[in-house]
Amino acid sequence: MSQNAVFSQTLSKYPSASLREFLYLSLPLILGLFSASFMGFCDRIFLAHYDLKAMAGSVSAGYLCMLFQLPVMRIVSMAQVFVGLYFGSKQLERIGPTVWQMIWLSIFSMLFTLPCSKFVAPFFFGGTVVQEYATTYFTTLMMVNFLFPLGITLSSYFMGQGRMRIIFLTTFLSHGLNIGLDYVFIYGIDGYFPSLGIFGAALATGISQLIFCISLFIAFLKKNERKIFKTDIFYFNWDNFWSQMRIGLPRAIARIIILTAWVSIARLMTLKGGDYLMVLSIGGSLILLFTFINEGMLQGMITIASNLMGAKDYSKIWRLVRSGIILLIITSTILAFPYLVFPDFTLSFFFSTLPSPETYAVLKKSCVCLWIFFICNGFNAIAQSLVTASRDMTFYMFSIIFVWGTSYLPVYLGMNVFNFSADKLWLIMAGDALVFAILFLIRASKEKWREKEADFEVDSASS
Repeated sequence: MSQNAVFSQTLSKYPSASLREFLYLSLPLILGLFSASFMGFCDRIFLAHYDLKAMAGSVSAGYLCMLFQLPVMRIVSMAQVFVGLYFGSKQLERIGPTVWQMIWLSIFSMLFTLPCSKFVAPFFFGGTVVQEYATTYFTTLMMVNFLFPLGITLSSYFMGQGRMRIIFLTTFLSHGLNIGLDYVFIYGIDGYFPSLGIFGAALATGISQLIFCISLFIAFLKKNERKIFKTDIFYFNWDNFWSQMRIGLPRAIARIIILTAWVSIARLMTLKGGDYLMVLSIGGSLILLFTFINEGMLQGMITIASNLMGAKDYSKIWRLVRSGIILLIITSTILAFPYLVFPDFTLSFFFSTLPSPETYAVLKKSCVCLWIFFICNGFNAIAQSLVTASRDMTFYMFSIIFVWGTSYLPVYLGMNVFNFSADKLWLIMAGDALVFAILFLIRASKEKWREKEADFEVDSASS
């Protein structure tokens, strides 16, 4: 591939910001994320049939893992925005060095996350019925925590250029491996390999993430990549590093605020036990299975919007929003079947023996609330993509400060004061997502990306 050929490239052969281009870029990513979600779902199903407490422990530990993974992942994912901007503005030689700064951040994040995880775990899991299982799962994953932001960094390099096929293939293969390892490690093989239970589930996740990162890193360093995008320039560059950090840090701080609120909600539900723990565990597993669609839509919209902003093609950004809304309507209609029409079939995956009629009735009601949550979460993804692509992170962080008032406080009052049934958890979380979707859309209507473009031009000139 010649450099001139790259300069003439667009993100796809379809009209810019059209539904067809949006689907072309998002579907491979959505399918790849489906692989990840299906992997996690299988992990939960295997553990549910191994021991329901092991499944509940993995769900509880998973929420705490996110507190140590997602903030760093939010920072390094800003590489996708910069790759999209540089790709759209034809500054291809800046892409490789930009991505390397986030590779270094991913690796050295362990200096912070590992010591902190050892301090937090006893506090979060102490006094719960799943303490032993959750601690095992959490401490195992924390040993390889850097692999998760590293995978996002390397994925951002390809996603920012619209090269979604390689993300799909590597994700599909690594997660297929994870599912296979899950089954062997959790249950064991009589006479050949011992059952490792929940430790095996965490071990399988770590190995598959390692394979994913190695595969993308090899592709990242191929000859054409080094020649055109300068992926062999691996030196740490403070100016390059800080240009991403100053935008990513507000996003990371906002994510920490969100996650601490959610982790507190999860602890509250776990301590209440019974139906509350069941709704948290099974609802969290179903969210894992289906919200990959919204996450894929979010990343696809960030890629297209960043490219449009880099090319100063602002007129098509709201056309992109319309494409996102159409896709959300289609997917919400499809998901009405497992959530609303056939909830018994959906819930049957979790039980070899059905729980009490009262608990089962609450779980069926939670399916309706989960469907509403999916729709609100989708609107949030559409609005958030515009704020992220425009690098309007100060507003993002400021607005997120209020998340405790829109999520934890209503859950606490509802469950502990007004004695809401457990299924209402997901209805409250749907309202939380909708509030921020409206805030982000109002902010996006100001079109702050036109102002941010001036900053981008200054950064480019000074490099």
